[in-house]
Amino acid sequence: MYDAIVVGAGPIGSHIGGGLARRGHKVAVLEQHATIGKKGCCTGIVGRECVEAFPVARQAVAREARGARFFSPSGASFTLQKDSAQAYILDRQAFDEAMAANARTQGAEYFLSAKVKEIAIGSDAARVEAETRGQTSHFESKVVVLASGFHSGLPEKLELGRAGDFVMGAQAEVESKVEEVEVYLGSRFAPGFFAWLVPMHQGRALAGLLARRDTGEHLEAFLRQLADQGKISPLHAPARFGGIPLKPPHHTSGNRVIVVGDAAGQVKPTTGGGIYYGLLCADIAIDVLDRAIAGNDFSARALSEYERRWKKLLARELRIGRWARRAFERLSDRRIERLFRMVQDSQATESLLNAPDFSFDWHSRLILRALRRFGPRAAVSLLWPR
Repeated sequence: MYDAIVVGAGPIGSHIGGGLARRGHKVAVLEQHATIGKKGCCTGIVGRECVEAFPVARQAVAREARGARFFSPSGASFTLQKDSAQAYILDRQAFDEAMAANARTQGAEYFLSAKVKEIAIGSDAARVEAETRGQTSHFESKVVVLASGFHSGLPEKLELGRAGDFVMGAQAEVESKVEEVEVYLGSRFAPGFFAWLVPMHQGRALAGLLARRDTGEHLEAFLRQLADQGKISPLHAPARFGGIPLKPPHHTSGNRVIVVGDAAGQVKPTTGGGIYYGLLCADIAIDVLDRAIAGNDFSARALSEYERRWKKLLARELRIGRWARRAFERLSDRRIERLFRMVQDSQATESLLNAPDFSFDWHSRLILRALRRFGPRAAVSLLWPR
C-alpha cells in the first residue's frame, strides 16, 4: 500500500509527489498521458516570486519579460514595462519534465498512460482503479491527492463539488519574430477576456485566447489577423484547448482525499494563471499530508486543515480577482477604448508599476491601488456610463 497516490503528473502533482517522497513516504504518481507535459493551453508565464521560491522553474525559463504591450479593440496600444524582468516565460514541456524528474529523484514512482477511472474511499484505505494501456490496474493508498486538472471530473465523483465558473482557452504554437508579450482586448477575438502573443525561443511564439464560447472560431480569426499583420507564420501544429476554472469547488478536502491546483480552482481569476498559486497550495498539502501520515489520521476533519490554510492564503486574492473579472466582462469595446484613454492620459501606469508592493502574482494589490488612483467615481462612470 502507498502512503499517498497523486493523480496527475503536472507540476503541482509532481511537486507534491516529490515533497512527500523526500519526507520518507511511499508515493505513486498516476498520469493519464504517455508522456509528461501534455498541458492544454497554458502559456507558462510566472512571476519572479515563483521562480525564486521554486528553483526547478528556473531550469525551464525560455525567456524573460520586462513588460507587455496592450492593444485596444481599435488597435491603439500602450506598453507597461520596467527595467528588470517582471515575469518569466516557461517552456512548459521542459518545466513539467524537470518537476517530474526531481520527484523521481526523491523516490516517487510514476505510472504513465494510467487514466484513473474510479476512486473508492474506504475506512481503511483509498482504492484507485486506473486503465493502463488497455488493462485495468488497481492501487491502494492511505490518501489520494487530486492534481488532475480541470476536466477530470474526479472531485465531483467524490462529492466535493465542481468549479463554480470556468472559461475555455485555446492556443497554437506559431513562428514569430515578436520580441515582447502582446495582449489584445475586445469582443472581436476574446469577448470579456483577452488574447495573447507570447514570444518563446528560436523564433517560436504562443498565440491564444480565453473566451466563454466559440473558442476555436475566435482563435482562427485571431491567427488570421496576426498573419495579415505579418506578425506570425502559422505552424501546422494543432491548436490546444482547455478549461480554466475561475472559482473553486465547494470543497477541496474530504475523507482520505484533497484537491490541489486547477482541480481546486487555485487560479488567478484575472488571467487564468495557476502555476504559482498551485505550487503554494501544494506546499501546504505536503505539510498537512506529512502530519496526517505520521499520525495515521486521514479523516475529513484532519485534512480540512489544508483547505483552511490555502484559503487563508488566497481567499482574498481570489475574491477581489473575481470581482475585477466580472467588472471587465461587462465592458463593451467602447468602454475599453475609454479605459485606454484614461490610462494614456494619466501617469497611473508609472505610479502603479513603481509602487513598492507591485507584484506580477498578487493582483488584488494592483486592482485596489488602481481604484484608489482613479477614484470610485471614475470606476462607476467607466462601467456604467450614462
